[in-house]
Amino acid sequence: METGFVPACDEGFDRKCRETKMAIWHLTPVDLVDPSWEASSHRGAAIIRADSEDAARDIAQQAFGVKTRFQPQHRIIEAPWKRAKLVRAERVSDRRFEEEGPAEVLSPRFEAHLKASRRAR
Repeated sequence: METGFVPACDEGFDRKCRETKMAIWHLTPVDLVDPSWEASSHRGAAIIRADSEDAARDIAQQAFGVKTRFQPQHRIIEAPWKRAKLVRAERVSDRRFEEEGPAEVLSPRFEAHLKASRRAR
């Protein structure tokens, strides 16, 4: 009976297993005029490592989404990073970004910017 489970690697329990390879997604905002962008802390392009476009959009929304107090006339159907009308998603191959690793935002890396700005003081 097949369970649908596919192990990331077969090195055994005693050895450290490598991360599963995933796709690299380039998410680009295309309509920054839409009021839904009030619900995002970032409005530029983002590079996401994820196993699917939907997962990449979810990761971006989790990373950049913020709560807002929308007026009733500004009904949000979905958060901006999840809306194809507002954000174009393209699978890319870029040597700067490893396909192996956890699903995460690869760029922008705000932690790196914060460290650099602290050093500049």
